[in-house]
Amino acid sequence: MTARIACIVEGHGESESVPILIRRIALMLGSQVNVEIPHPIRIAKSKLLKAGELERAVALAALTVKSRGAILVLVDSDDDCPAELAPALLARARAARNDLPIAVVLPNREFESWFLAAAHSLGGRKGPPPDLEQRIDQLQKELEDLRKKVAK
Repeated sequence: MTARIACIVEGHGESESVPILIRRIALMLGSQVNVEIPHPIRIAKSKLLKAGELERAVALAALTVKSRGAILVLVDSDDDCPAELAPALLARARAARNDLPIAVVLPNREFESWFLAAAHSLGGRKGPPPDLEQRIDQLQKELEDLRKKVAK
């Protein structure tokens, strides 16, 4: 069976990494479903928050997945409270297309922070060195030392 998931994201990084992340999660869950992810729809958060823009993006996403797919909206929460903004965006998205499963995910602050938190699982895979976590620890120590020097 094949599942199509259309993604609405805000940046280049998300556009490239979200499809990989979804496929990796599907594999980790042992899913027998083949996940197809059309090229994500990129739209700036400032534009997405304007009346009609999220709805337009959801309508476009729905065209790419047809009736057997789902839609994922993923934007950084930045300074907004994810617990307040996500339900509002989900209500707007579902009002635009209530015939498809839709999820809205707002990482607290930045999407990229997920990867820093999961550095230990990325080491040695497709580019990051096997000792990635140790290198991050060392860089954090060096940064803290530099901050102390600057503060003097």
